[in-house]
Amino acid sequence: MRVYELAKSLGISSKEAMELLAKGGFQVQSHMAIVSDEASAFLTQTLTKPAKPAGEKKPESEKKMPIQETAKPVIKPVLPPLEKEEEVQKQAAVEENKPLPTLPLAPMKLGDLADALHQPASELIVALLKSGNVYNKNQIVPEKLVEYLAPLFGYEVVRQKKADAQVVVSVADRVQSQHVTERQPVVVVIGHVDHGKTTLLDFIRKTRVAAKEKGGITQHLGAYQVQTNHGSLIFLDTPGHEAFSLMRKRGVRVADIAIVVVAADDGIMPQTVEAIKQAQAAEIPIVVAINKIDKVDQLRIETIKKQLGQYGLVPEEWGGQTIMVPISAKLGTGVDSLLEVLVLQSEIMELRADATLPAEGHILEAKMQKGFGAVATFLARQGTLHVGDYFVVGDTAGKVTSMTDSHGKRLQAVGPSTPVQLSGFDKLPQAGDYLRVVTSAEHKKNRSQQLDRRVSTFMRTEGKDVLTLMLKMDTESSKEAVVEAINKLAIQEKRPINIIQASVGDIVESDIAHAITTGALIYGFGVKTQQNAATLAQEKGINIHHFDIIYQLLDNIKAYIKSTEEKKVVKEKVGEATVRKVFEIKKVGTVAGFHVKQGKIMRNGTIEVWRDGYKVGSGKIKSLERDKKSMKEVGVGFEGALLLEGFNEWLVDDRIDCIMESTQL
Repeated sequence: MRVYELAKSLGISSKEAMELLAKGGFQVQSHMAIVSDEASAFLTQTLTKPAKPAGEKKPESEKKMPIQETAKPVIKPVLPPLEKEEEVQKQAAVEENKPLPTLPLAPMKLGDLADALHQPASELIVALLKSGNVYNKNQIVPEKLVEYLAPLFGYEVVRQKKADAQVVVSVADRVQSQHVTERQPVVVVIGHVDHGKTTLLDFIRKTRVAAKEKGGITQHLGAYQVQTNHGSLIFLDTPGHEAFSLMRKRGVRVADIAIVVVAADDGIMPQTVEAIKQAQAAEIPIVVAINKIDKVDQLRIETIKKQLGQYGLVPEEWGGQTIMVPISAKLGTGVDSLLEVLVLQSEIMELRADATLPAEGHILEAKMQKGFGAVATFLARQGTLHVGDYFVVGDTAGKVTSMTDSHGKRLQAVGPSTPVQLSGFDKLPQAGDYLRVVTSAEHKKNRSQQLDRRVSTFMRTEGKDVLTLMLKMDTESSKEAVVEAINKLAIQEKRPINIIQASVGDIVESDIAHAITTGALIYGFGVKTQQNAATLAQEKGINIHHFDIIYQLLDNIKAYIKSTEEKKVVKEKVGEATVRKVFEIKKVGTVAGFHVKQGKIMRNGTIEVWRDGYKVGSGKIKSLERDKKSMKEVGVGFEGALLLEGFNEWLVDDRIDCIMESTQL
């Protein structure tokens, strides 16, 4: 049996089980570790058979009664004297002339009491065991035992007046009194492109997000709140394409747990390694999901685990601390086990947030949306955000005018770890900016100082070989990724690229006017061209390139660079002839009759006229005939006649050279 399974059967959390086992001298690496028979017996005995005080016997009926969450434990009439720890704490408080912190006296759940005393629940369980009382995290602790426990941990109980007191302090009230709440874990899904990250989330959310992605790849950072059988989780989906490295870093930075998805049939790939290193640098727990197990055998799965060990991820069954769950995101195999592992991991981390503070957190994504203007995906780390709150973020500010959750539902307030889409920004924020709620006075001051960043201008080298571009993107993250990718492309192709504008929003008339004056090429990514802008572009001969997939956009730029590279012209002499007769034809011009000595005279070639060793003229052939028939070429030994464009001063015995030109890169 694993630690978390044993803990569940005993009605305590995995963390409490690990702490109790550690006190008993049993070392376990994680909640997924296998518990030995001795450790299992110790933990079961500790929680189900507490030591009885000397001289006291339990009634026979009570001995047979199994301990259940709803069973009321027997409260001892005489409690043991206060521990020495309490006396030391009280003495220290007296010496420092500081009053002990107070705790309202009321029955409450043991888990809530632990939060109020800022102690692990396991500490309270052990303290109660010493007094002969058995409780688990979800049982109600009566007033008498609350009064006993509080001094042990440096707190003084305060009796409330009947008019003001509540019989039972609810979980919500306990949380508010301490200004702390348990918050939902934020899980980021990372890994190589096409390894099944979005398909996994798609299965969890029961929607078809993967099928809607352009080109089958995720190009934006999605945040989704998901209710599972094991609890509520926040998932961040990140793109796997190499161009979106900064977006993946941002996703890892705001997450609590990282799922690294590895396709079993593909193995460890470059973005897999990058994802692992980013999660390790952020120092967040890593859970590996070995996907597409329906396509491979067990030996292949073991090979993947061995490969992961090279990057510091050793499976817990091999003595390491990394949990690896084989899954098939397409079929749903193993997904339930993966969700359970995530919830257990978050319980051990004891994630907390103060919901009473003004909200602050990260902007995950930003874009322009019709009818709303600038909108952004926001994830609060602390505090509660309300509609009507003023905020500052990066170089802009605003007032929350609307909020919708990941299912499109309108919200009036949102707490920590719940992703929402906000509107009310003065200008489009940058993805990755940190948002915080401020007073109206601070908001007003910030607005007066902020810089306009709606249009970003990039200055580069000038010169005839510089490729000038204008970029219009659907989101800030897209802009960030495309600009970085184009910079890399410029280095690879050894061609300077000047991005004179990169901004978010549809292509408008002013963009066309800018392109006309600068000679820039316009590239739109995930956006449309407004009708008046399209009309102007057609009139002025401005080409607009639209793309929805980043690698197609980059391929187009690369192809354009190749087509405009300076070409080397190679000339080759393919034929030589001698002028035998000259004809003057009225309204046509001077025609040269010739005899081909070598090669051939071709109509699409260039003719050079030589006389006495000097070049006296050249030009393209207007007409080429043999036996009064139009010809494409006249071969060696034959006679013909030609009319040369731009040259009429023929003389008998002039030499005719036929030249063909070709280009090489």
